[in-house]
Amino acid sequence: MMLSFDVEDWYHSHNLRGGLDWEQWDEYELRVQHGTTRILDLLDEYDTEATFFVLGHVADRAPGLVAEIDDRGHELASHGYNHELLYEQDPSDVRDDIARSVELLESISEQEIRGYRAPSFTITDWAIDILDDLGFEYDSSHFPAPVHDRYGEISIESTETIAPIRDGFTEVQLPLFDAKVTRIPWAGGGYFRFMPYAVYRRGLERIRRNRDCVFYLHPWELDPGQPCVRDVKYQYRVRHYTNIGRTEEKLEQLLADFEWEPIGENV
Repeated sequence: MMLSFDVEDWYHSHNLRGGLDWEQWDEYELRVQHGTTRILDLLDEYDTEATFFVLGHVADRAPGLVAEIDDRGHELASHGYNHELLYEQDPSDVRDDIARSVELLESISEQEIRGYRAPSFTITDWAIDILDDLGFEYDSSHFPAPVHDRYGEISIESTETIAPIRDGFTEVQLPLFDAKVTRIPWAGGGYFRFMPYAVYRRGLERIRRNRDCVFYLHPWELDPGQPCVRDVKYQYRVRHYTNIGRTEEKLEQLLADFEWEPIGENV
C-alpha cells in the first residue's frame, strides 16, 4: 500500500482556475503549510513514511516546508513547476517545467528526485519519453478512470499497479474499483472525501486482495479555512470543497487501519 501527497496550494487547483487570476499566484495567501504540517504530524504519530510530489511553485514560496518534509524522512518527488495541464503545452515547455522543478527540489534537499506525477493526472506518451530522458525512474500519473474531463492517457497494456514501461522506467498506476457496471476511481482525493469512510475502507480492502494500491491527497483538502472561490462552475466547487472539514479525521482513520509506505520503495 503506497501513500502519496500532491503538495500544491488551494489556488493551484484546476477546479478553481476559472475564478482566479493565473498571473497573481504570488499574491494569493500561502496556506500550504497548514495542511502539509498536519499531514506530517499524523504520519509521525503513525510511524508512516510517504511520497510527497511537490509543486515547484510551492518549493519556491516555501522552501522550508520542502526541507521539513525531507528532514522528517519522506520521499520527495516532482509535481512539475507550474501545474499546467500537460497536453495543453508544447513538449519543450513541459520538459523545461519538469527540469526546473527537479533542480529546485534537489537544491533544497539532498535527495535524488526519482518520481513524477503530472498535474491533474494529465500524463501523455510523449511526457513519458521526456521523463525517461530526464532520468526519472517512475511516473505515478496514469489514472484510467472511464469518465473525467481532465485526466490524460498513455499506451500501456498492463493493468498492474506497478507496470514497467521500458528498461529503468516504471508506471505506478492508480486504482479503480470494479463495480461490474463501471469502474470507479478509488485512489483518494475527492473520491475519498465524498464517500463514507466505512465504504471507502471496504472498497480498498477488496482492491488490495488482487493488486497494490496507491492513495493520494492534497494539503488543501485538510484546510477548511482556505478562501472560498465562488466564480467557478458548480460541479468544480462541489469537487473542491465537499467534506474538506472531515478529511483530517478520515485520513487518520486510514493511517490507523492500513500499513503504508512511499512509492519509491516499490519501484
